[in-house]
Amino acid sequence: MSYAPTERTDLSALHLQDRHTPLGLSGDDVVAMWRTILLTRRLDQKIWALNRMGKAPFAVSCQGHEGAQIGSAWALREGQDVVCPYYRDTGVMIALGMTAREILEAVFAREADPNSGGRQMPNHWGSARLRVITGSSPIATHIPHAAGIALAARMRGEDTVVVCYFGDGAASKGDFHEAMNFAGIHNLPLVAICENNGYAISVPLARESAVENIAEHAHQYRCMGMIVDGNDPLDVFAAVRGAVSRARKGEGPSLIECKTYRYLSHTSDDDDRTYRTPQEVEAWRKKDPFQRLKQYLIEQRLLSEAHEAELESEVTAEIEEAVKGAEASAPPEPAAAFRKVFARPLRPVAGVPAEYAASQEGIAPPASAAGGNGAGVPADAPVRTFIDTVRETIRGALAADDRVFVLGEDVGNRGGVFKATDGLVTEFGEHRVLDMPLAESAIVGVAIGAALHGLRPIAEIQFADFIHPAFDQLVSEAARIHYRSNGDFCVPMVVRAPYGGGVHGALYHSQSVESLFAHVPGLKVVIPSTPSDLKGLLLASLDDPDPVLFLEHKKMYRAIKGPVPEGVEWRVPIGLAEIARPGADATIVTYGLQRHLAVEAADRLAAEGCGDIEVVDLRTISPLDRDMVIASACRTGRVLVVSEDNHSFSVAAEVAAVVAEAAFYDLDAPVMRLATADVPAMPYAPALEGAVLITADRIADAARRLLQA
Repeated sequence: MSYAPTERTDLSALHLQDRHTPLGLSGDDVVAMWRTILLTRRLDQKIWALNRMGKAPFAVSCQGHEGAQIGSAWALREGQDVVCPYYRDTGVMIALGMTAREILEAVFAREADPNSGGRQMPNHWGSARLRVITGSSPIATHIPHAAGIALAARMRGEDTVVVCYFGDGAASKGDFHEAMNFAGIHNLPLVAICENNGYAISVPLARESAVENIAEHAHQYRCMGMIVDGNDPLDVFAAVRGAVSRARKGEGPSLIECKTYRYLSHTSDDDDRTYRTPQEVEAWRKKDPFQRLKQYLIEQRLLSEAHEAELESEVTAEIEEAVKGAEASAPPEPAAAFRKVFARPLRPVAGVPAEYAASQEGIAPPASAAGGNGAGVPADAPVRTFIDTVRETIRGALAADDRVFVLGEDVGNRGGVFKATDGLVTEFGEHRVLDMPLAESAIVGVAIGAALHGLRPIAEIQFADFIHPAFDQLVSEAARIHYRSNGDFCVPMVVRAPYGGGVHGALYHSQSVESLFAHVPGLKVVIPSTPSDLKGLLLASLDDPDPVLFLEHKKMYRAIKGPVPEGVEWRVPIGLAEIARPGADATIVTYGLQRHLAVEAADRLAAEGCGDIEVVDLRTISPLDRDMVIASACRTGRVLVVSEDNHSFSVAAEVAAVVAEAAFYDLDAPVMRLATADVPAMPYAPALEGAVLITADRIADAARRLLQA
């Protein structure tokens, strides 16, 4: 047998002693616990039957896991503790207060589904009302969120405990190890519960883990580790109650491994007969948590036959009524598919079919405000370098708002590799300027969790080239949380990263990553070009309820200077481009360092008498200010798009497509692109880097060709 249950012969296994009273549970409590297991089991069976009848297209069974799920959830403080479940946790959700009707609304993908409004598959839980954080399909990505929430709770002086559930397969993922390491370093109030059923879909534990027990990882991360019989709800309750108590008293995180088993296939699309035997399943059914707790209640004379029949009747009626109501419930209207991409939408969603275009709501187009709020830099504003502006803006934000904190590699005593946070740890302390392990997924994942719990994190990725390990956190999690939760959650965080070449950084310190992330709905991408824009956009990003990727061209850090308004009131709206240089004969659309190179090239051509070129600085890559780009193209009739990113599938390609689509009949020449050739950027040798770089000379040459076209 590849995964066999452990035999127990101790007295407690025979139910001959009162085990619940020493745990602080009354007889009524244990009966209520069993009723919850009963409801979970019967509901799961009903959902599985609905799937086989063709009424529920997809089902995830929790049968066999109820003891681990309900025993653990019973130990939590309702309305205070926070839970990050995984997709099999039907029992956890019922124990926390989600009704059978609400669960079935998700099964039938109805508008009233409290988890996602029909946007996600069933069992992708989430409810701000129940303090259950929205979850996704990628495994283990939620564990860093739990660590971030635990960090935020402690920073806010709460005695909240965060409980995170996952399967044994998740313990193979880097996010599990990065999160547990972070929790151990900071002694966080986190209880991690592994529901180990012996299989990661079909892969047995021996093929997915080098250690026999997932809890063995606890000692690596300074956590309390425990292994419990996951099919004994009272054992699970005792272990989790102790771990929660330790966490609440500031004694650190725990990793609890519940040895359990799922009786059915991984999902309704799986066939477990291909990887396990009927004999193995039957051996585990003899340890069924449903039957074991029922037997305990009978032997303790807490459950009579009449009471059992009454509870069965109650649960059956509750489920049948829930099925009837959920089936009759309205599906989401089709137009809802295009809403709640952002918590603060600035532009209509691009590409919406015409019949739904009028249904978008809550759009607040960005606009420059009067009186020094993005309208103009005061004449007496001090002149600062780009990097000094980064530091002073963060300093001001930390001083003005206790919710703001910085986390990243080397941001503390080192002050960041570019000195963007120099001196801030001395001024604000290690809890506000947090040095992180070299683990980008943890940096962003912890920031997501902290943002979900009310803080305003600024996560620094040391170089944009190193952001790729956090791609899942940014793309699958941060960008989708508001949409997938039907607006129940938002992620107000900023991720800063220096990008770009020209500094002899070679292939892994020179990349331009903006197009990778501008493609992602739900993520705002900002690239400032001047010190005043940097300050205004960074502060606006901190105000924003959506995740913002804030990219800073590293060559500008000390090369670009400019006046910067004092104070923390200055704002430059996200989503609003700027005319950096007015002109009449052609338009250059660009951003970042290339704004300055384009203005230089335009001034040179004007001095030569070749033409008067307008330069449009996008400032925000996503959402794109299409209106300003199109208006400039229509005025001048010629457009050159300049980008340091690679030529193909880039921001430049998108801008060119927008212009060609919307301003074709106003153009006097085809749209031109000038971008880095499709080679890995940037090669190290000066001659090689020079051959690749976009320079003012190359921009001027391209503009001349455009003017002559």
